[in-house]
Amino acid sequence: MVTISLEELIKRLELIKSRGFITTHRAHDTGIGKTLEDLLGIPENNLQTPDAGEIELKAKRLESNSMLTIATKSPIPRGVNKVLFEKAKYLDIHGEYSLHSTVYGSRLNNQGLQVVFEDNKLILKNGHGITAHWPISIFEEILKSKSDKILLVFADTKGEKKSANEEFHYVEAYLLSDLNIKKFQEAIETDKLKIDIRIGAFRSGIKKGKYHDHGTGFRINKKDFLSIFDNYKQVM
Repeated sequence: MVTISLEELIKRLELIKSRGFITTHRAHDTGIGKTLEDLLGIPENNLQTPDAGEIELKAKRLESNSMLTIATKSPIPRGVNKVLFEKAKYLDIHGEYSLHSTVYGSRLNNQGLQVVFEDNKLILKNGHGITAHWPISIFEEILKSKSDKILLVFADTKGEKKSANEEFHYVEAYLLSDLNIKKFQEAIETDKLKIDIRIGAFRSGIKKGKYHDHGTGFRINKKDFLSIFDNYKQVM
């Protein structure tokens, strides 16, 4: 484990920020974290600071309007998204069947879908008699931190996401502690945390017209994500 003062860590982050966009060191979803670790000179994703104790380092991509995708996972049981697609699909502007649906916790949406938090599950309510849910463990990355504190660094991105051409500009950093599960549940119930179901059809090639699940994303605004922790402080 690397020992470094919080003051020195912040200085290094400021230098990294001043460099602007930096090409990823790994062509993968984890490239954003690996690149930051390399730039900071940290071989592992945990570090020790004399002034803040053990800290887990995390980096997140900022999307449009400061939105974060904190998980991407289709509901279970496996294959239920295809069943849902067949029941709730509609013709899009390209004349293809689609199901692009933002699901809220406070109300039914136009496709008659709503998510509710029960028994450590996110249950997808619907009018089609389909049983579908997500276990709360899909958020394990933030719910089960390896240490009491998280240093969360946000980065703007450009280039193809998760590719060798992706670039990161690390722009903000926050020291977080004390995740509040009640606030997390409230974020769902008040529509701060939204679920985007993105199912359609291939538009070209040999698979044209065939079912294509683009992934189900859980998205939240940066400021709302920070507020599910009882304590957070901007350090960069």
